[in-house]
Amino acid sequence: MNNFKKIKINKNRGWRGLAEVLVTNEDGKEQLKMIFSFSQPVWDDMIFRHTIVMQDEDYYYTIILDDTATDKLPRVDQQRSVLIKNFYSGIKEVNRYEKASWTSADSVDYNAILHFIKNRNNHTQSDWNCIGVRVIPEI
Repeated sequence: MNNFKKIKINKNRGWRGLAEVLVTNEDGKEQLKMIFSFSQPVWDDMIFRHTIVMQDEDYYYTIILDDTATDKLPRVDQQRSVLIKNFYSGIKEVNRYEKASWTSADSVDYNAILHFIKNRNNHTQSDWNCIGVRVIPEI
């Protein structure tokens, strides 16, 4: 079905709340990449259920992180704005749903996909925001 093996999440203060999520195969080749913000429900899915949803043109993917993620994720009492620097985790499971029929997903995946869809990233739609441009000051 897919070749998703590892996930990397990088959140940087210079990205104003945005995070980059990259999925690679066993050889480290990029399989899927997205840049988006974490609404509270999306954040809760990641922290409590170790699930993150990504998409391509045709599918939603619910990605379940493996047990190594537990100690690497921020604690529940930390703010969403906490830095996630070079977070790596193996992938325990991936479920794929066609965008046209995602509502047939099981309840856990359905809720995660719904949270992802409702996470509209409205604050990133501004012409002033260059999505994906990482600003690193030189000193």
